Amino acid sequence: MTRLKVEGGWYAVLRVPCTHSDEDWAVKLLTQEGVLVHPGHFYDFPSEGFLVLSLLPPPESFEEALRRVITRTCAQS
Repeated sequence: MTRLKVEGGWYAVLRVPCTHSDEDWAVKLLTQEGVLVHPGHFYDFPSEGFLVLSLLPPPESFEEALRRVITRTCAQS
């Protein structure tokens, strides 16, 4: 997993393994980890393998959610 380089904004984009569709990743993360992410196709990414995370939650919440995302996507890649 990698984070796409950005220069600002309210979102972070993660490149995740293409072992599932972006939509499947988003559903798995919500139902199994309680983490809401957006699939890349919501933002017109041309292929699978992208998740979009909001940077607006409090740092502690974001850190825990990111830990869950990393654990889930790396375990199933």
